[in-house]
Amino acid sequence: MNERMNERNEKAVLILLLLLAAALRLWRLGEVPPGLCHDEVANWLIARDILAGHHAVYFTAAYGHEPLYHYVQAATVALFGDHWLGLRYPSVAFGLLGLAVTYALTRRLFGVRVALPTAAYLAAAFWPVFYSRVALRAVALPFLAALAAYLAVRMSGWKSLWAALPLGLAFYTYMAARALPLIVAAGLLYLLLVAPRPLLRRWREVGLTLLLAALVAAPLVVYLVSHPGAESRIAAVREPLDRLLAGDPAPVERNFVANLGLFTVAGDPWPRQNIPGRPVFADPLNAALFYAGVLVAVYRWREPRYGLLLIGLLGSLAPSVATAVAPSSIRDILGLVVVFVFPALPLAALSRRLSRPWLVLVAPAVCALSTVPYFTTWPQHPVVRFDYQSDLTAVAHRLDELPPAVPVAVGGLSVHTMDGPGLALAARRDTAAVRLCDTRETLVIPGGGATAAYLFVPRVVPLDDDLAALLARLGATAAEETAFTAYRLPAGAAPVPTERTATLPDGTPVPLPASFSGTLAFLGYDRLPAAEGQLALLSYWRVLAPPMTTLKVFVHLTDADGVIAAQHDGLGSPPRGWSPGDIIVQKHVLARPTADGLYTLQIGLYNAPAGPRLTVSGGDRLILPSVP
Repeated sequence: MNERMNERNEKAVLILLLLLAAALRLWRLGEVPPGLCHDEVANWLIARDILAGHHAVYFTAAYGHEPLYHYVQAATVALFGDHWLGLRYPSVAFGLLGLAVTYALTRRLFGVRVALPTAAYLAAAFWPVFYSRVALRAVALPFLAALAAYLAVRMSGWKSLWAALPLGLAFYTYMAARALPLIVAAGLLYLLLVAPRPLLRRWREVGLTLLLAALVAAPLVVYLVSHPGAESRIAAVREPLDRLLAGDPAPVERNFVANLGLFTVAGDPWPRQNIPGRPVFADPLNAALFYAGVLVAVYRWREPRYGLLLIGLLGSLAPSVATAVAPSSIRDILGLVVVFVFPALPLAALSRRLSRPWLVLVAPAVCALSTVPYFTTWPQHPVVRFDYQSDLTAVAHRLDELPPAVPVAVGGLSVHTMDGPGLALAARRDTAAVRLCDTRETLVIPGGGATAAYLFVPRVVPLDDDLAALLARLGATAAEETAFTAYRLPAGAAPVPTERTATLPDGTPVPLPASFSGTLAFLGYDRLPAAEGQLALLSYWRVLAPPMTTLKVFVHLTDADGVIAAQHDGLGSPPRGWSPGDIIVQKHVLARPTADGLYTLQIGLYNAPAGPRLTVSGGDRLILPSVP
């Protein structure tokens, strides 16, 4: 195939690769990953805040987030809606744009024979495909970094100043962008050593480009410097860097070795973002090509394009080297700009020597086979199913099948934080009236009146044995599904407490039900068999009027002097979704005091996290019969 034919077919091959990349990023996008992880749900909450008019240069929610991705995501949520497409489409777009720009950059530096296999790897390898399918902000960084590099290389004269904009904006994407100053500084120092004249001739342009990039990034930098506690996530993972600064390089050294293994030995260990431990190049062919490409670049290190390629590779590892749990494919995300160029180098040389241009696409096709498990076995991994809330997603789809008027409660592990938004995103119906309860301690029995009610408990959510026994006594029937258990409660099902005696602290009897601030009515309680050294009971409450704030039930065990000897505070159900007539059952387990004597049980409600208490008959708590 002559060179003219290569040029004629280049666009066709690139279009096919882009179509392949788009297909791998869009196919079953709402099913793989098998639900929405908490990070994606948190991003949606930030997008909703933006649409509600809350703007920021840095979002402190969810441990701290740079804003660029979220503003794009807010636009797609407004365009497509509150569901997986609105959330994940920005990642698809950034992934495809990153592929296109990296192709253009690589073609400019190394030619079409290197650029095409690089694009093929980016189109179909697991690493880039994965981050183009989840609603995480990191995927925007490689695109802007590659665009900045392309504009710096492609533009001549003062036009190269355009590189300042994407370079500065890159800092608004993800914390791994903090490696860019290190990479740029190392690259400039390298050029001063191997090619000083071209750099010195352009020193004004280079200096002004860096100054403009710094001005673009300045608002974020100023905010973070003036709010040192904003980046709680970085503070939680920066121990290796802190120990290095304190004179102990061992953690950083271990992380560096671990990150070198990311490519061919042992990859990211986290199931939620990788097939656990699988390296970037999992097959021997591409592993050998990667090392061959590194050797080529090392051999030709004096040529700026190869030397800068090596600097980009090492610099992209810096965020994962300096933080805990290495290697991390998300903190190494800058590597997407350079990593796949290395195996493309020997491939291009081989195809040129054999006069077989099509050979450059064979190895990327083999690498693409490592992506197949992403759509088959990876979604079935138990950690993946847990992290991406696949059971809760299945419950949401089941809710879509029910008539809207059917009273429903759903069990969860994060009922006060992420379960509500996660359910709202996964379901097509309005979930505002769905009651949530942590069935490890709390049960909500919807007040359905003449209508049967449902409780759905995802498989990953334990159901307390005493609460399960209560459901059985109420005549609930259980239907076991793959991802959840559906309990159908007969119309009018309501527990009847066995203990219905209570007084005020002054001894005045209080008839039950007893209203606490017109919000919840205390119905009574049941003593439960408990392990030795423990006291257990179920307290029963009827919703009178759903409160605006989260409540907690407190149970105190006090001695004869009124000193608290044991206590339990809990209520694993947020008031969102409660309706008048709902019954809430709360389990309390207290440590039984070792000293002999009678102890008094006290029970009441307070606004979480620290008060005030709700009032009942002029007091702030009820006294229950004493226990030995």
